[in-house]
Amino acid sequence: MKVLMHTRVKNIIVCARVCWLAFAVTLVVLPQQTAIARQETPLDQLFTIRDIKLDETASSANRARQTAFLKAEAEAYTKLLRKITQLDDRVLLPELNVAERQALISGIEIVEEQSSSRRYLATMNVRFEPSRVSSFLASYGVPHVLGTGRPILVLHAHQRGLSTFLWEDDFIVSRARSDVDWVNRIRGYRFARGEIKERLAISASEVQAKDVEAALKIGALNSLDAAVLIVSNVVNKPDGNNELSFEYTATDSGVTGDGTVSFVSGGEQKAMAEMFELVLEVIDGAWRERLLVDTGTRGELDVVVPSLSLSGLAELERRLAAVTLVQAYEVKELGVPLSRLFLRYTGREDQLTLALRFEGLDLKPYGDEFMLELRK
Repeated sequence: MKVLMHTRVKNIIVCARVCWLAFAVTLVVLPQQTAIARQETPLDQLFTIRDIKLDETASSANRARQTAFLKAEAEAYTKLLRKITQLDDRVLLPELNVAERQALISGIEIVEEQSSSRRYLATMNVRFEPSRVSSFLASYGVPHVLGTGRPILVLHAHQRGLSTFLWEDDFIVSRARSDVDWVNRIRGYRFARGEIKERLAISASEVQAKDVEAALKIGALNSLDAAVLIVSNVVNKPDGNNELSFEYTATDSGVTGDGTVSFVSGGEQKAMAEMFELVLEVIDGAWRERLLVDTGTRGELDVVVPSLSLSGLAELERRLAAVTLVQAYEVKELGVPLSRLFLRYTGREDQLTLALRFEGLDLKPYGDEFMLELRK
């Protein structure tokens, strides 16, 4: 194994300012799908934080606008780190000042804005420059993902007293969900639409029983092959300190867990929103573990691959092309029953092995060499 190490440089942040004074201070509504958005690469999508809501009041509309932009940048940076890095690694990063944070940003898109003489409201998307962010994280030894996780269906059954909610409307459940950022995650979280065929596919009791077969059936109705089942229950305690107990299961990763959240800090709605955040961090964290890349490390590897049929070899190459850590590969030798490939990749060998496994490929020793094959 030959591994090429790239030198890490701490001082990679160049001071840059985002100029916002040129924008009009009137109502502006831009379409969600602009020409720029349609041309986004997967990396652009990964490094863009969307739907940041702002509402600022100051002595003038201009001051309120400037404050809003600064808050948008800070919030987007926090959400980006949550999206692409693991919780335990974030403590290794320093606090950035305004100029350092702006140096990582490549652009801000105003989706909607409205202002009066002293108030400014807006919805913004903040785009970060992938290469700058990768260099910054690598300089502090923090690995991050270079690809998004597969979408997953959320099935949440909630019990309060004798009432159980899955398809039924409930004000507290609805408000708690709206308090959570479901968009800026490594995985795409989706909710069922509540159509008749979906209601027939799974019931609240089946979610509470964590019926994986029923969950996958409704997932298929939404063109999804994975679901997370969340079960929550209001626990009324004699001392009045009620709490929310919960359990969850992800059908694809096998991640399960449980916990409780007290009502003390803000009642049932806030406790439920906190529950969602806890569950999503675990589900996202398990997915990120498969995709994490130490961007300060590069590697090269010769592998042999089974090539008994052209269709099998083509399928292996198709899956290999989907592995974001693999920067390039070439066929060095084509034969029967084995062929040979040369890979160039980002990250460590163990990270590459996990990423390959995620795409249904096994990398394992083969005598003094490595074999790459379709997972059985």
